[in-house]
Amino acid sequence: MSIQPPARRGSLYRRLVIPLSAFVLLASLGLAIWVSSLHRQESMRRFEQTAARNAGFMVAEVPLPRTSEMARKLSSILEVKVAFYLAGGTIARSSDEGWPDNLESILRKQAGSETAAIQVDSHDLAITPLTGSQDYFVLVREKEGGLTGLGGWVLAPTLVMTAAFGCLVFLLAHRIVRPLTALTRWLPNLKHDEEPAEPIPASLSDRSDELGQLARSLQDTHQSLLREQNLRHQSERLATLGRIATSLAHEIRNPAAAIRMHADLIATQGTVTGAASLDLIREEVERITDLVNQWLFVARAAPPERKPRQLGDMLEAVARRQQSALAHAGCHLTTNHDGSAIISCDKLRIEQVLRNLIVNASQAMPEGGEISARIKSDERRVELTIRDGGKGFSQEALDRFGEPFFSEREGGMGLGLTLAREVVQAHEGTISAGNSPRGGAVVTISLPRHTPAREDPAAEIETAETQS
Repeated sequence: MSIQPPARRGSLYRRLVIPLSAFVLLASLGLAIWVSSLHRQESMRRFEQTAARNAGFMVAEVPLPRTSEMARKLSSILEVKVAFYLAGGTIARSSDEGWPDNLESILRKQAGSETAAIQVDSHDLAITPLTGSQDYFVLVREKEGGLTGLGGWVLAPTLVMTAAFGCLVFLLAHRIVRPLTALTRWLPNLKHDEEPAEPIPASLSDRSDELGQLARSLQDTHQSLLREQNLRHQSERLATLGRIATSLAHEIRNPAAAIRMHADLIATQGTVTGAASLDLIREEVERITDLVNQWLFVARAAPPERKPRQLGDMLEAVARRQQSALAHAGCHLTTNHDGSAIISCDKLRIEQVLRNLIVNASQAMPEGGEISARIKSDERRVELTIRDGGKGFSQEALDRFGEPFFSEREGGMGLGLTLAREVVQAHEGTISAGNSPRGGAVVTISLPRHTPAREDPAAEIETAETQS
């Protein structure tokens, strides 16, 4: 898995704060310009109305002379420059300075039958005809409106709002970037095949928002990767084991069978000399055969060859074969069943499971002790419980129960419980482990009870004795 190096520290802050602040600034400036434009239009409309009202007053109310003196008086009243554009083309002004350049040509061009207000350079000019004559009334003022006139009450609030929003964006970016930075520092753990030294901070994984969901998703993904890696490693080891077991099974079984056969031939000669050695030979050959079978059962997951059999008889047969080994270990096995527990099973595999569980129980008590095996059944299930008097399972052993190659016993291969789990599950059963309140380990196997078909009520039940 390839993980890109983290971006430079602070880059997300800049990518969030700068564009959003610039957007607010530009939006505020655009709003200011739009308001300024509206204000400018309103100002020119009122300036035009002022010119029209004063022109009407001069004609209708009190006819006034159209001289420079009158223009100066009106200028002091209206607080703007006043002029009369007379029919002969002359201009009577209120003053000699502060007028637009080329005023005469501008008035000649704008003179008409309607009042008009225009901008001339840095001045606003309004011209309106005087009724009953060819003269015009003219007002001139310094240009008003725009950003210059609005700066005090538009630009200042704009800058304040931009600064406030920038601070808000910075805080928002900080709340987003800081947890993302923590996730970025944790991401290299995804490359490791083990639990991270430091988990994702609880302040991040406990969040209820999308960042918390992302953190929890990363944790779950990492755990899934670890489980998949462990399963892959186990599968690779089991595949290797299968190839080795298959190739060695034939080579081991043949000499073991030959040794067993010759031991039986010597025993038929009727001599008692070396009888104990012959029993030891048979026992060790049985152990070799069981070991080969165990490896093959784990390596080759072939479907079981199932027939109806008495589980109690199979348990007794395994107990007899293990009696000498249990006695040597100082252990005593007690069985309890009523002979009615009938299951449909592969005899060889189920007996291997029983042997493994009994051997594990004896190995859990190095100084010897009691082992009990009890079978109880109802109309649907058959349950076998094996207890020992050892120290019981550790928490790790319970968590990894049935995991291939895991064993807390020195020299153990870690395949006995794996075989038991695989065989029981292949028989549609369950297996569980725990510790007894009185001490010692408890392993429980539950298998479906055999029910003969109605059309074959006299189906033959093969016992362990008939198969031995």
